[in-house]
Amino acid sequence: MLPPTVIRTCPSADNDFQPLSEYQAQTPDTFFDGKPVLYYHDENVKAWVAAEQHERLYFFSKTSEDESESLSPSPPECYGLENNSGKHLREEKLEVFVASNKLVLFSHKSGTGVEIPYPAITLHAIKNFRHVEKPDDDSYKFTGVYMQLEFSSSGEDDDEPSDPLELTLVPFKALPKEQSSTEIPVVDSLNRERTTALFNQISACSNLHPDPQDEQDEEDEADDFDRIVFEGSVEGEAIDGLPGAFRGDINGGLPPPMPGSSGWITAENVNQYFDEDGNWIGGDGVSGELGDGAGRVRGREEVDGDGANGLENGEDVDSKRPRTE
Repeated sequence: MLPPTVIRTCPSADNDFQPLSEYQAQTPDTFFDGKPVLYYHDENVKAWVAAEQHERLYFFSKTSEDESESLSPSPPECYGLENNSGKHLREEKLEVFVASNKLVLFSHKSGTGVEIPYPAITLHAIKNFRHVEKPDDDSYKFTGVYMQLEFSSSGEDDDEPSDPLELTLVPFKALPKEQSSTEIPVVDSLNRERTTALFNQISACSNLHPDPQDEQDEEDEADDFDRIVFEGSVEGEAIDGLPGAFRGDINGGLPPPMPGSSGWITAENVNQYFDEDGNWIGGDGVSGELGDGAGRVRGREEVDGDGANGLENGEDVDSKRPRTE
């Protein structure tokens, strides 16, 4: 997986992206150039990461040991976390851009952000939270987008398994600057709608960037696909347990002719074997002689002359299905 890209300047939703509504309203001049399309934008999102993993995302603010408490999840969402209101987690408030090319997370407090390639998002889902001590209190119920991220670095072996980085994004209600610090913050009433929109647009953009490893695995599976090839003048490796069958290619070509024949009748050579009325005229190199009546269309009078419904006299009529007009 690709590593995240560290950025020091926050993108502008108005200047650095093309709005999704504008993109959908017109046919673009090109699909390869131009600004990325902005699928979703939210200026107030809390990011939660395990304390031992938070440095891998670069945007977390640096504090001294005495100030480490300020990095823990904040109210009111922290009340929905186990382990003493999520003291094992680190929190950073972010501005989020779900763009067609990458997922951008930026912290204005630290002045740092990251651009995450979508193939690095190996799992994402909506996670429900509720007050640990008051699980039935609807005012403390909220949701977030849970993700698992897998990054690589220049000094890391891609073949070595590593623990995924677990990130949770929770839209929150920003407090007005004039609000008193003594007032109790509340869960945003639009939290669920914002979370759903964030999840849906991450899903949409992830579909635009399938994992290259998955595509390679599909190609490898196709290379291992076997076709039955009839015995004939074709070179190939025999398939164990199937006498007369050989490993063929996967390009969709016709198998070799059946033993004793001289080739396949195709749209290109059908005129060598049939006339315009569908009568057999044979062809150069056809092996074997055709039997009596082969390649000839029988007339209705001839069929009717054989007896009722084409049966010979004396045959059990009830044992045959009658001909329908």
